[in-house]
Amino acid sequence: MNQFVQRVANYIANEIFIKGLANSKTFQKFAVHTDRHITKIKKEGMETLNTHVDELHKQATKAAFSTSSNSSGGTSSKGSTLMPPTKPLSGISGFFSALGKVIRRDLGIEGGGKKG
Repeated sequence: MNQFVQRVANYIANEIFIKGLANSKTFQKFAVHTDRHITKIKKEGMETLNTHVDELHKQATKAAFSTSSNSSGGTSSKGSTLMPPTKPLSGISGFFSALGKVIRRDLGIEGGGKKG
């Protein structure tokens, strides 16, 4: 009996609401206006996104070339030998050491390290 009531309700909703809205000029105008508005917003958003991506690419390329040209000048005290990274301190002393480095970097008083 429950399925029968559900089918009747579905049929009534389909006939009255959906077909009624499909034949309504006001709803059609609303649907067209909404579609145009959403399409316009998507287009503007994609253009803005593409512009930002292009600017980011230019800045990243510029930074990559300036970093590689600065580091290739032979100013490195380690030479051209690649070394594995050193393991950071662990425990509370490692935490405070890392915190101190971040604070010095943020304040611009980093001693001897390179600024990023």
